[in-house]
Amino acid sequence: MTALSIVESPEGHFVLNGDLNRNTIPNAPESNIAVSHPLFIDMTGVEHTDTAGLAWLINLLKQARQQGLKCELKGLPKTLINLAKISDVDSFLSVQ
Repeated sequence: MTALSIVESPEGHFVLNGDLNRNTIPNAPESNIAVSHPLFIDMTGVEHTDTAGLAWLINLLKQARQQGLKCELKGLPKTLINLAKISDVDSFLSVQ
């Protein structure tokens, strides 16, 4: 298991690295992602994810969209894309 790290650089641009799953979500530095400006989330460094990671991401996007903020996702792991399709939330994540 690799701990999840979230790095902001520049403002509103977040890079996620490590595992985004049931083991790392409780310790995720979610407070590092301030939903107060358009979000760009780069997930190319995410090594392992599961349904807990998908739920965490959906919750983050939901918060941003409730505030009328634009969200852009990059580098979604294939596992996360497959879970989104199986769970029928792929349109919410803008996954084709």
